[in-house]
Amino acid sequence: MLKHTHTPRHVAVVGAGLAGLAAAHTLLRSGHQVSLFEAAPQAGGRARGVPHAETMLDNGQHLCIGAYQATLALLGQAGLEPAQIFTRLPLALHMHHGAARMSLVTPTWLPAPLHLLWGLLSARGLSLNSKWQAIRWMLWLKRCAFTLGQDTTVASLLQQGRQTDAAIKLLWEPLCLAALNTPIQIASAQVFLNVLHDSFQQNRADSDFLILKSDLSSSLITPLLANITAVGGKVFLRTPVVSVKNQHPYCVLETSQGTQLFDDVILAVGPHQLKTVASDLVVPAFDYQPITTVYLQYPPATALPLPVMGLCHGLAQWVFDRGVCCDQPGLLAVVISAHGVLSADRSRLVQQCIAEINQALAGYGWQLAQPAWTQIITEKRATFSCTPDLTRPPTHTALAHIFLAGDYVAGRYPATIEGAVISGIAAADAVLAAT
Repeated sequence: MLKHTHTPRHVAVVGAGLAGLAAAHTLLRSGHQVSLFEAAPQAGGRARGVPHAETMLDNGQHLCIGAYQATLALLGQAGLEPAQIFTRLPLALHMHHGAARMSLVTPTWLPAPLHLLWGLLSARGLSLNSKWQAIRWMLWLKRCAFTLGQDTTVASLLQQGRQTDAAIKLLWEPLCLAALNTPIQIASAQVFLNVLHDSFQQNRADSDFLILKSDLSSSLITPLLANITAVGGKVFLRTPVVSVKNQHPYCVLETSQGTQLFDDVILAVGPHQLKTVASDLVVPAFDYQPITTVYLQYPPATALPLPVMGLCHGLAQWVFDRGVCCDQPGLLAVVISAHGVLSADRSRLVQQCIAEINQALAGYGWQLAQPAWTQIITEKRATFSCTPDLTRPPTHTALAHIFLAGDYVAGRYPATIEGAVISGIAAADAVLAAT
């Protein structure tokens, strides 16, 4: 049953990424008035569609998992059916090191965590010692409830857990990069364990891959935005917020269109943008990690042997067949996570990605030719660097009635879609608790 207040508040949500959309949706369901402001011409933030010729790409190839309960609940509340939005694939890791391959496939008929243990036992391309050490380590993590007495790096934790070089290269490092977008040498072991726990220890379906069936804007952002306006929310795109001040009993919000008064404000913008919007707030500085997605368009009949292929022998980590996943035949998305400076020669980067895919495809007996067209999209601040004991700000700020939302806000998760949604709901709940 929805909670309705007797005295609805007028709340401004600044930023229409997934954190802002989740906050706005939650407040509207509770009977409040919401005005949503976004500086860009489209909502979505780092989860948005990007037009290219007659095709819609994404600003980055995103992957959700079945453990994203807050995201799935948000979609359900907005009247969206997850089965129509996502292609659900039971956990299957096919990691390629040149023409060699490690395949870990989990059965759908076993509950968690037995499905993962079975997958490890039956994995092809891992030695018996690698399997035994991985299983032994997972059992140890279960005994300690996936909780460390002191945070450390993922690399250090794996070394303590006696993981073999092969298991690290083919299993744990790819999972860490996919989840945290932070190199294992500096990544937070505790946050990584939070993701492993939620993915593998509760329900079997939590470890499923959820791949969007269309671009981010069409599948997630536009429907959520439409739901917000349908239930009375006001949306202002192309409306930068210049400043937010707390002047009791109101919050004064100055935009490019003028000044407005609100009872509460949720700032759902990146931490690097807060200083220009709310100069009175003190937020710790973050280091960031980029993600580059290289799109390769081939003839429609072109299809990879697998919907998702892991690459462990070069610059790229994953290649997605968007023909299978997103109904974009012949389109491949190559993901390069947490990378350093890439070649300024875009054609050279494209050729390197094709060469790395072809190294993997050599094990299947075929090769890719040259694509019809390519597109490279880099998000320089795709995620914060998720390092051990990282100081992340709370939802409540030092300013009354001004709250923070975003995947960088204090929480169990790294910078993910789920982390953003959880933070937006938490900010809305903070407003509700203050009324």
